[in-house]
Amino acid sequence: MGPDHLSNAGQPLRIGFASIYAWRPHVEHLHYLSMLARQDGHACFFLTCDADLPHCYTRELRDLRPDWQECLACRAGGLRSYASAGVSSIGALQEPAIDLPAAAAQWPLSSASTLGRFESDEDFASPAFRALNERLAPSVERAYRAARNWIRLEKLDAVCVFNGRMDATRAIFEAARDAGIRVVSVERTWFGDGLQLLPEENCLGLHAVDALVGTWSQHPLTEPQARQAAAYVAARFTGRNQTEWRAYNTGASATDWPVADARRRVLLLPGSRNEMWGHPDWESDWPEPVAAYEAVMAHFGLKPADLVLRCHPNWGEKIGKADGQLAERYYTDWARARGIHVIASTDSASTMSLIAQSDAIVLASGSAAFEAGVLGKQVIATAPSIYQRAGFRTDASSPQALSQARLHADLDPEARATLSRDISRKALRFGYTMARRVAQYAAFVRAESSSRYHYLAGADPGRLTRLLRTGVLETDDAGFASDNSAEDQVLDAIARREWTAFAADRALPEAGERQAVRRRWMFRPIDTIRAWMPVGDR
Repeated sequence: MGPDHLSNAGQPLRIGFASIYAWRPHVEHLHYLSMLARQDGHACFFLTCDADLPHCYTRELRDLRPDWQECLACRAGGLRSYASAGVSSIGALQEPAIDLPAAAAQWPLSSASTLGRFESDEDFASPAFRALNERLAPSVERAYRAARNWIRLEKLDAVCVFNGRMDATRAIFEAARDAGIRVVSVERTWFGDGLQLLPEENCLGLHAVDALVGTWSQHPLTEPQARQAAAYVAARFTGRNQTEWRAYNTGASATDWPVADARRRVLLLPGSRNEMWGHPDWESDWPEPVAAYEAVMAHFGLKPADLVLRCHPNWGEKIGKADGQLAERYYTDWARARGIHVIASTDSASTMSLIAQSDAIVLASGSAAFEAGVLGKQVIATAPSIYQRAGFRTDASSPQALSQARLHADLDPEARATLSRDISRKALRFGYTMARRVAQYAAFVRAESSSRYHYLAGADPGRLTRLLRTGVLETDDAGFASDNSAEDQVLDAIARREWTAFAADRALPEAGERQAVRRRWMFRPIDTIRAWMPVGDR
């Protein structure tokens, strides 16, 4: 996609940056990208919401204060707090009126799904789900119309938009695609450092991720790379992963496997379907999540005593005004009806401890696959995921795929050991790929916490320009080793559970002086105030 002249390396681009929500750190990230773009000689323009939408994700998420106060706080923390010129408002761009494509009726659904934290097919057919979608639909229309007019008036060649999945951000993303220009979604990365930049995909897109994960699963890691990857998983096992967006199960207690007479130890780790619901890249061939669990039990000949279902700790927490009771009830009712042991979301039992004691874990697309994989555990995945090309999961995302699967615990010890080592190796490579190859500018955009960042001088603005011109995501780090020896040393330390050995590898070296990326002076107290707020509500 994109106009023909994007391939002309000598012609400056007119780039738009759009963020509707003022959450940290996303607005700051967009401003940083605009700084790089200007450094490379391009013109930058901005689109924001000045309380222009009748409803939005933020106001639906929380009920802590009146709408006008929520909008005032959002405006104060938005793009205008960084940029004083070239900023357009959604409310001022409604004419001429532009008809929405028929597909626009689907654009608010992802937001409605996440806001209500819906899980079952019954939930998605409920009046509550429909009501949320209907409240957000007018905002989608206004955002789409504004974005199309903005692109036309500013003669934009490309747009970088935060997220691109949720209601108004989805509308802006689709407006850019319909206008025939390049669009890149911007999000924070999994482990914090760097930026997630996905060309022609919203933040849940898997095509660019699949390409890099699949390619780099075949290349050995150097010693610094392997230690860095191990540091990420070590932080998770020790509860020190403070640069991830949300850290769960912190302060948990190690516990013995709760079923004494289990022949096999298979840990079910369901995630939240609502976070990916409706995105075609994440759809499995199972009619619903528990249908996959039923099929896994039947295919491997598992009895109820062979399984333990661990409810996600996320379900015991409120996100805004919604809790996770719908998901917890859905999976708990299914498991208890079959005599499967259930550990509640609020239980202090350590999920990491249960993974370490298991023969295999079963999940849809959850990130626990990383920890389990690095430990060499069999990862049976019932849906697509960011690691589906990494080479360490057992594919159970369809009846056909499951029919080819073997339970590693049923194999002879030598075969199990060989498979376990290969799983550990591929999972380690996957972790590094997500942290340092998929993530862009990882050496220069440095997370201090989940929402606080600092930036180092020396980043190549041409990386962003090439992405906008070609639509191809390059690897951020193209280095690799010639053999497996460095990986083997790290994997041996992991097998001995020497997590503290990697503590010094968690932070990348500071390769340069810090660069100022900050709000205009009158808005700077905002970040001090926000630091007091709960993570995820900033």
